[in-house]
Amino acid sequence: MAEQQMYLTSHCEPCEDCVQEEWQSIRDGELFWEGYEHCPRYEVYACDDGRGVPPPWIRERIVAREGTVHLPVGGPDGVPVALLRRVYGLSIAEVAAARRTGYRATPVEARYLSLPTP
Repeated sequence: MAEQQMYLTSHCEPCEDCVQEEWQSIRDGELFWEGYEHCPRYEVYACDDGRGVPPPWIRERIVAREGTVHLPVGGPDGVPVALLRRVYGLSIAEVAAARRTGYRATPVEARYLSLPTP
């Protein structure tokens, strides 16, 4: 499950000067995400980060920018079902659907899910 830490919560209404950046990384075998917002007009900064899969609004922006990678689920060449459930917290029905159609992960999530498990 994702852990999240908020550094600053106040922010202006988004304007044309606002800058938003989101990214994911793998550090020490763990999946992390970060989000950064800056409004130079009102001198507002907001940083947010956490471990695991990012919140939906951050993940949506990453997917819009970087796209997704289609991963097979289960079987000898697929992502292990237990790993998929642990990382994303999927229900049994969601896992069954992923076994049939595969799973769409961000490029960083795909690398993380493909790492050898100890």
